[in-house]
Amino acid sequence: MSILGKKWEIKNSTGKSVVDKICENRSLTDPEDLAQFIKPDFEKGFHDPYLLKGMDRACKRIEKAIADGERIIVYGDYDVDGISSAAIIYLALSHLGAKISYRLPHRVNDGYGLSKKYIEEFVDIKIGLVITVDCGVSNADEITLAKENGIDVIITDHHTIPEKYPSDAYEILHPNLPDGNYPFKELTGAGVAFKLAQALLKDQDMIYSLLDLASLGTVADCGPIVGENRLIVKKGLEMMPNTKWEGLRNLQEISGVNFDKPLSTYTIGYQLAPRINAAGRIDSPYFALQLLIQEEKSETAVKLAKKLENLNRRRQDMLKKSLHEAEKRYLEFGQEDLVVMDYSPDWHVGIIGLIAGRLAEKYAKPAIIMHDFGDHLVGSARSQSFFNIIEAFTEFKHFFTHFGGHAQAAGFSIKKSEVDNFIVEFKAYVKDKLETCDITSSLDIDCEITSEEINWDTLEFIKSLEPFGIANQRPTFLLRGAEIEQSRVVGKDEKHLSLNIRKDDKSIRAIAFNFGEHCTYTREHKNLDIVFQLEENEWKGNTSLQLKVLDFG
Repeated sequence: MSILGKKWEIKNSTGKSVVDKICENRSLTDPEDLAQFIKPDFEKGFHDPYLLKGMDRACKRIEKAIADGERIIVYGDYDVDGISSAAIIYLALSHLGAKISYRLPHRVNDGYGLSKKYIEEFVDIKIGLVITVDCGVSNADEITLAKENGIDVIITDHHTIPEKYPSDAYEILHPNLPDGNYPFKELTGAGVAFKLAQALLKDQDMIYSLLDLASLGTVADCGPIVGENRLIVKKGLEMMPNTKWEGLRNLQEISGVNFDKPLSTYTIGYQLAPRINAAGRIDSPYFALQLLIQEEKSETAVKLAKKLENLNRRRQDMLKKSLHEAEKRYLEFGQEDLVVMDYSPDWHVGIIGLIAGRLAEKYAKPAIIMHDFGDHLVGSARSQSFFNIIEAFTEFKHFFTHFGGHAQAAGFSIKKSEVDNFIVEFKAYVKDKLETCDITSSLDIDCEITSEEINWDTLEFIKSLEPFGIANQRPTFLLRGAEIEQSRVVGKDEKHLSLNIRKDDKSIRAIAFNFGEHCTYTREHKNLDIVFQLEENEWKGNTSLQLKVLDFG
C-alpha cells in the first residue's frame, strides 16, 4: 500500500532487461532511433522552418520592414516562455539591423495578451509592424484594431486556438493551425520564436546561440522533451555554460548553477526559471527581459541579476504565507468538493497559479485560485491529466470577460457579480464529470528492477537519455521486498529521510525528500516495496549509487 495513497502504474512487466524495458516504454526499440535519440544530429534534426504555414510571407514582411527602416515592436508575455521568446526575436532582429523595441504587459495592470492600450500607443509612435510572441492568437479584436490603423501584426504563438480567430493578422505562425502541416506540434512560444529566427538568420552560429534562450521557455512552459523540443533543450543546456549572452551568464551565477557538472532541466526549472518568472509575477517583467538581452559585461547586467534574485526571495515568502492560508481554508470548507475553488484579495495575482498548482498536485483535484480586485477577479487554474481545464472553461465562457490556456493550465477574468454563480455551477459540472471516475493520483513506474540491475551500467544508460522532462521522464523503478537496515531523519527541520536498505545481500543508500514524517513507519515495517529513481551521490569526493525514493509501502 502506497504511503502517499497513490496508485502505482507499472508500464512494462515483460521478462526483458531493465534497459530494454526503458527503451520499449519510450518507443526506442529500433537501434537507429535509439542512437539518434542519444546523440541527435542537430543539423538534420531541426525541421525546415518554412514548413510552418505563413513563414515565407512573414519573413518577407519582416525583411521589408528592416530594409525600409520601419519601427518594429516585439510584444511578449510576462512569463519565462514569453520573456525568452521576446529576447530571441529582439536579438535576432537586432543582429539583422532592424529598428526594434519591445513591450511586455504588466500582469496586474494589463493582464495577459495584446491590449487596446498598447495598440493605441503603437499608432501614436508610428509603428508599422508588431510581432507577438507566446501570445496573440486570442486577441482578434486588438489585431483588427491594429489593422484598421495601418499596423501589420505577425502572431507567433502556441496556445489553444480559440473560436474567435484573429483573421486580421498579417500572418500567424503556429504549429497547430487547422490548415497547417508542420511536423512537430508541441513547440512552446520560445520554440516558435526560434523557428522564426532560424528562418530569418543566415549565420548558423547566431542561430545556435539562441538555443539556450529557447531552452528556457521550452522547459519552463512544460513543453514535452521530445522531437524538436528535445533538440532545443539538449543543445541549449550544452551551450549555457559558455553562453553568448552576458545577462544569462549573470543569471546562472547568481542562481548558484554548478558548471562542474552537466546542466539539466533542473537547472532551468528550479534555478533559472523561478527567478525570471518572479519579475513578471510580483513586479515588472521588463527586469527579466532587459537582463536576457544584455550582450556585453556591464554593471547593468549584474544589477538586474541581483534584482531578480531579490524578487524571487520575496515571491517565495509570499507563496509560503498564501499557500498556508488557501490550504487551511480548503481543509476547513472544501474537502468534499471534487475541485478546489477559492478567492481572496490577499493572494497576489502573480502567485495564484503557483498556489493552484501546489493544491492540484497535493490533492489530485483541479484547482482554481482567484485574486479579488474588487469589481472583478482574475483566476488561475491547474489540473490533472484526467480533467481538461480549458475544455471545461469553454463550456463556461459566458461567465468570463477573457480566458485562455492549455489542457492542464489556464486563466481567466470574471466580473465580481458573476463569481459566486460561476463557482456553484462549475463545482456541479466537475462533480458530474468526475464523480464516477477514479481520480486517485497515480505514480508511473517504468518497471520492476532487481538488485543486480541497480548498478553503474544502468545509471550510465539512464544518463544517456537526458535531458528529462515532460514525455521523457527520468526512469522510475520498483524494488520489492527491500529490508530497511537503518532509517533516520535528516536535514533542516528533520524533513527528509535517510535510509540504508538491503536486498539480496546488496546494501544501498537511499534518500527520501520530505518523507521525514514517515520515519516511524519505516522502522515498524522492516520490509518495504520502494519506488525510486537511480542517481549518483557525491560526498567529500566519493561517489556512490543512491536511490531517490518517490514512494514506498
